[in-house]
Amino acid sequence: MGFLGKLFGSGPDIAKLRQALEQNRYADAVHLAEDLVDAGDTSDDLAALQELALDGLARLNLEEGQRLLAVDDLTRAMEHLHLARSQAKASDLIASIEAVLTTLREGAEPHSESPAAEPVPATRSSCADCATLPAAGSETQISMPDQQIQLELILAAYPPELQQRYLAQSDQFLQAFILGHEGQDQPALDLWLQLPENEQNDLYLFELGCLYGRTGKIAEGVKLLRQALDLEQGNLLFLDSLLDLMLSQDDLQKALELLQQQLADGADPAFCHARIAALQYRLQKPDAAFTSAVHALEGGFSEPDFMVLAAELFERAGQIQEAEQLLASLPGGGCGGGINLYLAEFWLRQKRELGKVLDAFNDACRQEPDNPRWQLRVAQTYLARNWRKQGVELLQRVVGDPRLDEVLRSEAKQLLAGG
Repeated sequence: MGFLGKLFGSGPDIAKLRQALEQNRYADAVHLAEDLVDAGDTSDDLAALQELALDGLARLNLEEGQRLLAVDDLTRAMEHLHLARSQAKASDLIASIEAVLTTLREGAEPHSESPAAEPVPATRSSCADCATLPAAGSETQISMPDQQIQLELILAAYPPELQQRYLAQSDQFLQAFILGHEGQDQPALDLWLQLPENEQNDLYLFELGCLYGRTGKIAEGVKLLRQALDLEQGNLLFLDSLLDLMLSQDDLQKALELLQQQLADGADPAFCHARIAALQYRLQKPDAAFTSAVHALEGGFSEPDFMVLAAELFERAGQIQEAEQLLASLPGGGCGGGINLYLAEFWLRQKRELGKVLDAFNDACRQEPDNPRWQLRVAQTYLARNWRKQGVELLQRVVGDPRLDEVLRSEAKQLLAGG
C-alpha cells in the first residue's frame, strides 16, 4: 500500500501499476507487475492487474498485427500476432488472436473482416516491440464499451468486497469515478458535485476525498475520508488513503492517534500495528516501534516494506538472527534467483557471505546501471574483503556521482576519509 512506500522509499507499488494501466501504458504496467512479483507480492489483486496489463499489451500487438496485414507485411504481422498470443490471458482475446492466426494458416484473405477477428478495443499509447501508435484523445463522455473496460482496469486494484458495490452505483457515479482515475479531475469534480444527495454514500465520500487530496486540497480530502471511515468502520482502503493524506502534511502524531483509535475500535490489528510501527519509527521511538512490529508479525502481516522495517528494528535491538530470518523470507533477486538486496546489505553490515553479497550487488549494477547505490555497495564489499585498491578506486568514482543519495554520499566520504 501507499503508506509505507511514502515512509520508506519509492520502489514498485500497486498504485504505480494501477496508474500505468489507467494511462494505457501497458508495457510499463507489465514491468511494474513483474517487479512486484519479484518483491514477493502474491496477492490476488496483483495477479488480476498483471493479467490486465498483459491483455492490454496483447491487444496492442493484435491491432498492430492486423494493421500490418492490411498493408501485406506478413512477416512483421506474424511476429506481432504470435507475441500477442504469448501475452493474452483473457479467453475472448485469445480467441480473437487465434481466429486471425487460423485464417492465415488456412490461406484465407488475411484481412477479411470476420467478427472474431475484429480488433479488440484498446486505447493506443504504448507497445512493447512494436511501432509507436497514435494516442486516443481525451473525452469527458465515455462510451459504454470503454466504460466497462476502464471499470475493470480500475476496480481490479480495489478490495473484492468493494468491487460489486461500485458496479451497483449509478451511471453518473461511474462516469465521475472513471474520469477521476483518468486524471480528468475537473470534469470528474463537476459530476461528483452534481450527484444527488441519496447517492452521496461512503464510496462517494472516499472518491471525492481522494480527488481533493490529488488536487492539493488536503484539508477537504482529510475531512471527507474521515467521514467515509466513520460510515465504514475498519475499511482498510479508506484508512490507508486517509493516512496517506495525513502523511503528505507530516501529521505524524495525528496519524498515530487515528491508528490507535482504529485499533481500539476493532480495525485489523496486524495492519494497524504495522502502520503504527512505521509512524513510531519516524517519530524516533524505536522501542515502541519494535513492540508494534512484533505485534504485526504475530498477526501475520508480511508486506515487503514492513518486513524490511521490522528487520531493521530487530537488528537495532540486537536480535540479529531474527532480523536475518525476516530478510531471508523475502524473495531473491536477479535473473539467477540470488539473494535479495536487503539481505545482501544486511550481510555486508555483518561482513558475512561476502561472495554472495558481491554477486548480488554486481547483478544490481547490471539491472540498474543508473543507480549508483549499487556501485557504492560493490565498493564497500571490496573493502570488506580487503581489496582496498579496487574499493577506493570505485569509491572515488561514485562519490562524485550527482545521482547518489546524500546519505549514501556521506557513507562514501567517511570510507574515503578512513572513518
